[in-house]
Amino acid sequence: MSTTTLESVLSTVPYGTCPLPGLGAAGQPGPDAWKDLAGAGVRTVVDLRAPNEPRGQDEPDAVRAAGMAYVPIPVTQATLGDEQFDAVRDVLRDPARRPIVVHCATSNRVGALLLPYFALDEQQPLEKAMELAIDAGLRSHELATLAVDYVRRHSTSP
Repeated sequence: MSTTTLESVLSTVPYGTCPLPGLGAAGQPGPDAWKDLAGAGVRTVVDLRAPNEPRGQDEPDAVRAAGMAYVPIPVTQATLGDEQFDAVRDVLRDPARRPIVVHCATSNRVGALLLPYFALDEQQPLEKAMELAIDAGLRSHELATLAVDYVRRHSTSP
């Protein structure tokens, strides 16, 4: 039985953190990280990077070879919209996919895409959801604005 935890593996990945149990946020993992993430129990890797962003590896094949599911949800600041927020929330709400790691290049997009999940699905107040998103890597005011707008439009409370 491996004693490697998701938190310990993510501490070796750029911008790696665990904002919630079983949920990792990270920048681009290196080629050697996939085996370690799988060893820590990760079942699913969500890649938010656009297809033309350089990774220095064949990430889909490497993730699958390590025994994890690879889910591409390409996001750029210009293309971020409800479709991407919805897709990330759908993946995160599926307990069969956990533990899960969501990554982009620097975890900035990760934080933005996780903010609605924290607010709407984990039912955190918006202020707490924003703190969790920042902890997960959110640094862009523009992305934060898009995420908060999505939360407000999809919230059932006034």
